[in-house]
Amino acid sequence: MEESNLVQALAIWGAVTGTIGTVTGVIGLILRYRAHKRDNPCLQCESDFSFEHSAGEANPKHKIIIRSVGRRPVAVDYVRYFMRPGRRWHRVFKWYHWSNKRWVYDQSPRRLINLAEGTKENILITVPNGFPLGEVQKVEVHDQAGKVWKVSWPRQGSLQSLIRIQGLDGNQEENERQQCKVKGYLAGEYYYIYAQWNQEPGKKSSFKGRLFRLQTRQEYDCKWKDLIDNQIPRLLREDVLEIQ
Repeated sequence: MEESNLVQALAIWGAVTGTIGTVTGVIGLILRYRAHKRDNPCLQCESDFSFEHSAGEANPKHKIIIRSVGRRPVAVDYVRYFMRPGRRWHRVFKWYHWSNKRWVYDQSPRRLINLAEGTKENILITVPNGFPLGEVQKVEVHDQAGKVWKVSWPRQGSLQSLIRIQGLDGNQEENERQQCKVKGYLAGEYYYIYAQWNQEPGKKSSFKGRLFRLQTRQEYDCKWKDLIDNQIPRLLREDVLEIQ
């Protein structure tokens, strides 16, 4: 009886130690794989869509953000844009056309980009006339070793909203001493109103400007109405000296 219990205990002990050994081996493999992966070059690439505003004008400053998260340095060669073919029949075989470099544009950086671990670089998106950015469906970053890195890129509907620029309203009023101009426009996902007026009554050679960013069309319409009906008339009467 005692011999049977001993055999059973040894079997259980063997099973436990075997399980521990298996788990330890698996953990070791995972750690070695992660270390090996970190030792390889790795880029994380995403798109960013923004505008620079100057005197009521929106200038696109869209860019590709490239981050190096691997331990080996990576030299960027070019960015490749894939445009949706114009004809429906061509869209069915777009992958074939893209592989033959049709409806494809390669943008080379203006300077050498060599990314070490933990660094990032921005590449301003620049495409030629006749290659509409809103029709781009896929973007890749190619390094000088020939490896391809996918860029996080929005779907076409979202892309159109992110890059759109549309003028909405404009107004200018003045008298002998005061002058005020306002301009409303849509840039990306936001509405903007730019107001400009002379800093000192009677001096129309020096102007001050203010840019308002509104989240929705309703907010934009309310702000525009307030400017036209209230603030600009008060500014012309010199009840106030600036637009709020």
